[in-house]
Amino acid sequence: MLSNLPVIPIFIPLLFAAITILFRRRVAMQRLLTFTATLLTLGFSILNIYMVNKHEILILEMGNWASPFGITLTLDGLNSILVTTSGIVFLATLFYSFKTIDKKRELSFFYPGFLLIMVGINGAFTTGDIFNLFVFYEILLMSSYLLLLVGINKEQLKSSISYVLMNVFAGSLFVISIGYLYTIIGSLNMAHISQTIANMQDRRGIYLVGAVMIFVFCMKGALFPLFTWMNRSYAAPPISISIIFGALLTKVGLYSIIRTYGLFYSESSFIKTYLLILGTISIIAGSIGAIYQKNLKQIIIFNIVISLGVMVTGTATLNSFGVKGALFYAVNDILLKAALFIIVGLIIYASGVKFLQKCGLINKYPALGWVFLIVTLSLAGVPPFSGFYGKSLIVKGLVIDHQIFIAGVVTLSGLVVFYSLIRIFLNIFYDNINKNLVLKPLPKGILIPLVTLVAIALIIGVSSNLLDGFFERGISTILNSKDYIDLVLKKGA
Repeated sequence: MLSNLPVIPIFIPLLFAAITILFRRRVAMQRLLTFTATLLTLGFSILNIYMVNKHEILILEMGNWASPFGITLTLDGLNSILVTTSGIVFLATLFYSFKTIDKKRELSFFYPGFLLIMVGINGAFTTGDIFNLFVFYEILLMSSYLLLLVGINKEQLKSSISYVLMNVFAGSLFVISIGYLYTIIGSLNMAHISQTIANMQDRRGIYLVGAVMIFVFCMKGALFPLFTWMNRSYAAPPISISIIFGALLTKVGLYSIIRTYGLFYSESSFIKTYLLILGTISIIAGSIGAIYQKNLKQIIIFNIVISLGVMVTGTATLNSFGVKGALFYAVNDILLKAALFIIVGLIIYASGVKFLQKCGLINKYPALGWVFLIVTLSLAGVPPFSGFYGKSLIVKGLVIDHQIFIAGVVTLSGLVVFYSLIRIFLNIFYDNINKNLVLKPLPKGILIPLVTLVAIALIIGVSSNLLDGFFERGISTILNSKDYIDLVLKKGA
């Protein structure tokens, strides 16, 4: 049973997605099946965290083919945390969808697409094989195409074109880089690739392939200058889908950078500089966009670019402070970006307002307004809220690495995040009520997933000192790749 745990968060949504398709015309049954699958997946993800904490790493060799010859799934502290955080967001998104999505969209394969994108994300986090990382990317991308076109309208169709073209191009580059890597190394197992690279004298070809591979992950993660496709693609679909896209899809790109950089390219000063530059420019470009945008969704999207830049700069240091800070910040960002999209969705649902204007909604929806303010303070990194600890670790990691200018940019980005989001609070919530607005009551219980996400983020922030050792173990296989290699290849021996 223990050895099979890594595949369960992949198998459960895959199985239920197939079953759900059989009940296409029965929305109630689709809801029940999807809720059951999501709850089970989250439950096993939490169990996996406990087992990883106990055993350090869980390894499954598919078909009993020993590493490095077979397909390997691995769960360590890093990806088990991300799988569980994703499960929380999927469950909250599902509750939100039940209350807000219309029946036409539900009948357009929304729930099978929802489960399949869970398969792709959990698989990408879990795989120990570089080619199967590509396979799971394609699964989550095909399901994201389906979700992007749910209840299709003209705006969604236009936005999907750039999204599809970008991912086709990125997928092609990824396959080519994997092919070159296999030609040089002769293996697709990540642990074996890392071991072989460590024994190579001339690594120039590997690092060139690495630059292309990191470029692909930056496209997936929407870093500068590769984020322009995201503005329309993430803003066009219903909020239920934007939550998954904005909170989770970009983090798969980030995880891929962390994993491959730590295992393959940790000795490359070129790759490190490459990541630092892309991360820093992403923070600056995202800040400019967040300040000048007036569309509520677009403000959040540019904030995603800022946060990704912050996490990539922390990762690039490859020291315990920077990488641990990136993981802390990633967990916080996943939860709170999902919360932000839910709040914007509820603003649009209740008032129809999509752009900054004076609304005074706090008079009608006080809980929604004050939760938004808490989210704003957390994402800006204001102490003692949850974003502070992760960002402070990243800044410390950058200072230790003598990246003083970048540390300053990361610190100032908090002010930009605060300014861009407080504008929403002051205009949409706090200012005088617009008597011309026709306000709808919020669906009963709709604040439950929102409050749950924010509460979990706040608990993580308040408990940051208690969780420090847990997150330290989470990044141990990144900072000490030899431990990861020995555990994976020893099992296959």
